[in-house]
Amino acid sequence: MSRAARPMELNSVLSELGETSRRDVLAPGWDLSVATCPDASLDFLTPEVFLENRAWTDLPKALDPLLEKTAEAIQKRPSLRNLAWHTYRLVYQTAESRPFDAWPELDQALNGSGGVFYLLLGMAGLGRLREIHRARGIPESVTRATAADIRIGFIRYGRITGGRPGIERRLLNWYRLVGSGDLHRLGRMQYHFRPFRGSLRAYRHRLEGRVLALSEPGIAYDAEGFVSDGVASWTSVLVDVEDRITGFPICPTGKVLPGSVTLRTDSWDCMLQLGDPVLGMHIPEGEAMSLDRCRDSMAKALDFFPRYYPEHPFVGFECLSWILNTQLADMLDENSNLVKYQEELYLFPRPSNGKDGLYFVFDSHEVDPDSAPRDTTLRRAFLDHLKVGKRLRSGGMFFLKEDFPQFGRKHYRGQFAAAKALVG
Repeated sequence: MSRAARPMELNSVLSELGETSRRDVLAPGWDLSVATCPDASLDFLTPEVFLENRAWTDLPKALDPLLEKTAEAIQKRPSLRNLAWHTYRLVYQTAESRPFDAWPELDQALNGSGGVFYLLLGMAGLGRLREIHRARGIPESVTRATAADIRIGFIRYGRITGGRPGIERRLLNWYRLVGSGDLHRLGRMQYHFRPFRGSLRAYRHRLEGRVLALSEPGIAYDAEGFVSDGVASWTSVLVDVEDRITGFPICPTGKVLPGSVTLRTDSWDCMLQLGDPVLGMHIPEGEAMSLDRCRDSMAKALDFFPRYYPEHPFVGFECLSWILNTQLADMLDENSNLVKYQEELYLFPRPSNGKDGLYFVFDSHEVDPDSAPRDTTLRRAFLDHLKVGKRLRSGGMFFLKEDFPQFGRKHYRGQFAAAKALVG
């Protein structure tokens, strides 16, 4: 089909597809997409490409006929083909943040298979993932485990939509990371290099080895020592002058204490601060998080990254997640895997919206405590918490790589007792 025969105007494309309300979120970059759209078939929509991608995701082969039917429908219809190229380019050839969840559903245009359009788009980055991993000599087992993250999104989409195939549009931002080749699943967890995002500085005592984190200045905290989501009780201060640092200590249980401490720079070294290189840890939906599985995954990461990325040193691990909500220690049994894992980490507070974790536990950002399903321990705990008017928090953690031999011994909590004596 010649370029002159294609519908070039975004308004015309969206009008034909019944998605006119989506113009504003799709307009940026449209003209460049039209100018660069290949005359031949879009590569990621050819059977030899998407069927191989499907095989790497561990999705069922029975899905192939639907993938073929949907891809063919997109290729044959100029409006869908232009839109497919535009969305592909925005996901994989640009780095800007996009409102992916506001993109068109496309169910009307594809007879209820809009989710499959996005599944094809989500899988489109797997060729680059495989290429980058091969060039690094990374084992195929790691590449396959990483690519299989698509399957997690597929399962969630089916659960949300009553069994329909596809993935959520909002996950395209995550699958952009998968397709970049920077993400690696190693056992239970996923990892990638990133700058540390915690608003803190972590110090280690040169002789005794204990670690103490201090809050960065200018952060508003509530009376309990968590980042305020309303009226603040106090604001952190950090003074770094000459031979000493004075600030507010962060307890490894995840809250900031209001009394200040002073550390001498000839006795304490800064080991971690905002922007330092760390392994960002992600916790995919799936198996239980036993301490053995967590330890095994972190041990794999400490071996894997120096071996395959020797040019990328890192200080330790970082994670920001609802799973690190310190309220879980009160909401769940002390033998809960989540509680036990938290006890091994240096937790720290971070901003929350009051609904953290709802989507991952209930597949929805809005939950009625009186009618939502109570079929799991975690769901019951969340609903009991919300029913009495409490809000949910998020949290963060770090774990310095030199301390890994202490994993399983509640190391940071055990050594904090000595540090508390410094609080004045």
